[in-house]
Amino acid sequence: MIAPASRKIGKYDIQYKLGRGGMADVYLAHDTETGGPVALKLIEHSQDADTRDSIEAERRGAELQRRLAEIDPRVVRIYDIGDIDQYFCVVMEYIDGQDLAALMRHGRLEPEFSTDVAIDVLETLEHAHKLDVVIDGRDFQGIVHGDIKPKNLRIDSHATTRLLDFGIAKALSMSRRLTRNEFGSVPYASPERLDTGQVNAASDLWSLAVMLHEMVTGLQPYQAENTERLERMIRSRIPPPPAPDPCPEPLRRILVKALDPEPELRYQTAREFIMDLRAFRHGGEVVAGSSGDPDTTRRTSRREEASDETRRTTPVAPDLDVPTGRTGPAAASEPEAQPKKKSHVGFYIRRVAAGAGLALIAWATWTALSSMTLYQRGQKFARQVATEQITDPDEIWKQWTELSDGSSSSILLHGPATLVKQRLVAAADRVIESYRNGSDVRDTAWKEAHDELSHALTISPDDNTIHGDLRLTEGHVEYAAKHYNDALGRFEDAAHLLPHSPDPQLGLARVYIYGLGDIERGDEALQEAEKRGFTIGKREKALLADGYRSRGDRMLKDLVNVEGLPAEKEELKSAKDDYEHALKYYQEAAPCCKANSYIPKVQKSLDAVNGELQRLDQPPILPGNDSQTAGRNFVLSLLRRLRLWR
Repeated sequence: MIAPASRKIGKYDIQYKLGRGGMADVYLAHDTETGGPVALKLIEHSQDADTRDSIEAERRGAELQRRLAEIDPRVVRIYDIGDIDQYFCVVMEYIDGQDLAALMRHGRLEPEFSTDVAIDVLETLEHAHKLDVVIDGRDFQGIVHGDIKPKNLRIDSHATTRLLDFGIAKALSMSRRLTRNEFGSVPYASPERLDTGQVNAASDLWSLAVMLHEMVTGLQPYQAENTERLERMIRSRIPPPPAPDPCPEPLRRILVKALDPEPELRYQTAREFIMDLRAFRHGGEVVAGSSGDPDTTRRTSRREEASDETRRTTPVAPDLDVPTGRTGPAAASEPEAQPKKKSHVGFYIRRVAAGAGLALIAWATWTALSSMTLYQRGQKFARQVATEQITDPDEIWKQWTELSDGSSSSILLHGPATLVKQRLVAAADRVIESYRNGSDVRDTAWKEAHDELSHALTISPDDNTIHGDLRLTEGHVEYAAKHYNDALGRFEDAAHLLPHSPDPQLGLARVYIYGLGDIERGDEALQEAEKRGFTIGKREKALLADGYRSRGDRMLKDLVNVEGLPAEKEELKSAKDDYEHALKYYQEAAPCCKANSYIPKVQKSLDAVNGELQRLDQPPILPGNDSQTAGRNFVLSLLRRLRLWR
């Protein structure tokens, strides 16, 4: 269960949700005793095995983080660990500032700043990898983070890099294997982690190197249109291309070493990595890529071995009977041999030249004929598309790939390529516009639009609008699969790439309200869509109504836990507000989206809540009547009537 906004948990007043990770929700809260802000990580207690395992891992992990924070002030401090109401709760320091991910959305960062951030994280990892503590009788010798990425780093108000969370992996020692790959992100996972699920110090260093590359260049080292292809690319063990300019050359060499697909050729410890980064930062000589780097020697040796093997296996050309340049008596006894050999070689050269000339003419003729044929085929295909003889996007793409096989970038096919891109983008735009105009869009339609945009992107890989629309369709596909955090990431990327479009905001509203139950942020997303020219329609009003109704229902369920306490009345007032909002929006949305069927149900719930509030405001009617028991019976009866409890 997601704790509703404006609810009190123990002594903490919930303000709003900060995020979600694994099975936990994280909220900004106000500590009513100290008066300060805190971050609350909450997991609702349940008897299922996954929840119990997650709570146990978080309990040990929070204690590990507490110990680590004692020796490294960059680690978020843990104030309290325990159970509050029906939740397992970790009370943490709230870090005011900006996530590194948000900072990177504005473009690449300066190499000096990026290096300083990397050094800070590496020093924290060094402390974690060397941590030796005993908790609950268990010896932890080194712990790993397991999920180094920009979203897990925060630059605080003092410009200090803070490591927010060690996640589930923090509860595992380096001697234990973590095989649950859902912890950690594919773009930041090392090849061996993707192969085996092994999470260790080396996987932390790889993730940090990917993040450093992304900070300095604005790009991740491996690029692919979807997660599956990205994973295959990383697992292929093919090194990523060196970081492009304006990355300084010493830092480029550091990244090449840190991102070598072979683990033994990378930095073996955080300390080694730090030393090279500090050398670069202070203008010194970095070890990576230099003659003193043993890993460079091993790479060179491999190339030399390959060269020797090539020389040994290359066939030796037959003797052409050319002059040897010998001197002495043997040479003097053959005075006529030299001119004959020169004549023979000259004849050979002339024959070769004549053959080469003929071959060149033949090649030029063949090339001209092939180019003419390709151009004519391209023009015929373009006419068929332009006159709508071919309209199906899949068929257009199929015929284009057959036509352009090996020649997709040819200037001869520029016109057809542009036309194909326009048709594919137009097909995807129809789906996006349909959703924007209030229509229901099937999940398969979003997948088809995604494929069409992926194809269009191969023709124009630098088109940011296509990139943005592609991320938008990915967000809807992830939402349909109930991967809500992934969907949020895709919609946020789309919002960055399409700053004037309301479409990413509509996707965010859908995820926040239906996926995460966060009505306030969903409403904010809809307001942002309005700023971008969108007019709130009946579907969006029904969306808000559904959100308020669902939250009101959850509050009524919680009444059983707070019956007879001061919080009971507050819960009822909150439920009343939500039902009133729901009723208002359903009435405005009718007859769209089953609003007419929900209006009487919400009205019934609202009447019941108002009746209970009136009962609480009145003293018991009969002397000796147990008002607490009466209240509990009323609540249970209310829940049964509303079909929420049984």
